[in-house]
Amino acid sequence: MRSLKRNLASVALAASAVAAAVGLSGSPAFAVDPGTPGYVTFWQGGFTGPTVEYAPSQVGTSCVTLPFSVHADLNNTDRTVLLYDGTGCTGSTLTLPASDLHSFSGFTGRSFRFTD
Repeated sequence: MRSLKRNLASVALAASAVAAAVGLSGSPAFAVDPGTPGYVTFWQGGFTGPTVEYAPSQVGTSCVTLPFSVHADLNNTDRTVLLYDGTGCTGSTLTLPASDLHSFSGFTGRSFRFTD
């Protein structure tokens, strides 16, 4: 199992790569805050717009309806996240593994749950 420091370094490196790829390399959000350890962060746009964070300790494995549609994530937890395109954890599912960072312009997330 990799150490937390190594995981955070990997996430920071991935965030920098994404920022460079989308032209945000000077963005303070990526340079300063690669995501809160132990939380999943969702962005309304492809790493742009409003964000919201949740920890497994806050919501357990309950279904959470997001306050807005999301198109990017940083899963900075050790848990898999199932993201649904319907409210109430219904519809199509996108699986976001632990330490995941990506945008999904072809998928609109509206609710999610952490797996065990």
